[in-house]
Amino acid sequence: MREFGSEHPSIIPSDGYFEGFREYGHCTWLRSGREALYLIALNIKGGSPHPAILMPAYCCHSMSDPFAKAGWKIVYYRLNKDLTADIDYLRKLIAEVKPAAAFTMNFFGSAPTADAVSLIKKACPECICIEDFSHSTFALRTIWNPQVDYYMSSIRKSVGVCDGSVIISHNPLDESQVKDGPSDFVADRLAAQQLKARYAYSHSSEMKDSFLTSLRFQEGELDAFSGIHRISGTGMEMLRNVNGDMIRYARQTNMSHLIGALKGKVESVPGIEKSVEGAPFAFPILVDDRDEVQNRLSASGVYAPVLWPIADEARELCLVARQMSDRMLAIPVDQRYDYDDMDEISSIIIKSL
Repeated sequence: MREFGSEHPSIIPSDGYFEGFREYGHCTWLRSGREALYLIALNIKGGSPHPAILMPAYCCHSMSDPFAKAGWKIVYYRLNKDLTADIDYLRKLIAEVKPAAAFTMNFFGSAPTADAVSLIKKACPECICIEDFSHSTFALRTIWNPQVDYYMSSIRKSVGVCDGSVIISHNPLDESQVKDGPSDFVADRLAAQQLKARYAYSHSSEMKDSFLTSLRFQEGELDAFSGIHRISGTGMEMLRNVNGDMIRYARQTNMSHLIGALKGKVESVPGIEKSVEGAPFAFPILVDDRDEVQNRLSASGVYAPVLWPIADEARELCLVARQMSDRMLAIPVDQRYDYDDMDEISSIIIKSL
């Protein structure tokens, strides 16, 4: 039962979560994850015209495109059913390819990368390890591995900032290609996000059409790679106001509730329960009639994105990645929602299957 009235809950002040990243290394704050990866790709390329980087087969274009644009050769590696790296395949690939870099990701916060990183550094000590922790943005202390040379997170995927990504590195990056100053992107995105916040009170269809059109246009601008941009002052101020501990708590409890409500009723990634140890990104469900289920969920107010379409080469190489790309929907469990929301979402999912 939803409860209305009574005392207001406390306003939760910032706990300095993002400022705390400095204890892990040098922090570079940029506009988006794509641009952060592009800056890394340029910084570590070295003298080879087309160095090789190993990337997980379950990999969206915004992860691979920055390296391709910088002249890297993308070589995909296979994953196990729980989305951890196939260690035997990775070992063989390292011997064959002799990569200059390797890319890892703790998918949904339930696919630890420590074994893969350890293998990479042992088999190829000069190989640079890059980890995308966008799915574990609020669990950095839990996943931190000093063997990783560069950590990167697209923070916009986890909180309502107008722009924001971070690179955490052992040494400062060459930022000579980073553009400073205000941009229309930030102003337009902030206006669209504020309109979306007002939409929650009015449910005006005109308002919804307006902010959706604007947000899609801005995503297109990021895809176009117009340059590498520093995070805006507005975005940085937003991050200073975040309470990471409360966000982590909300994500953990929402995920636990949803997993319990859907246990035995829906298929998910093996071992997804491990995500509750950190700060879960989303609850991935696996369905055979993915597009139809997505439409039914949307009609009931649950927007479950597809993560992600993958490259043809990756589809041919890895059955697990192909099935994730074809069958997976990401159910929201983040800090915008509460106990009653998880109850409602689980009921809608069960009715939509």
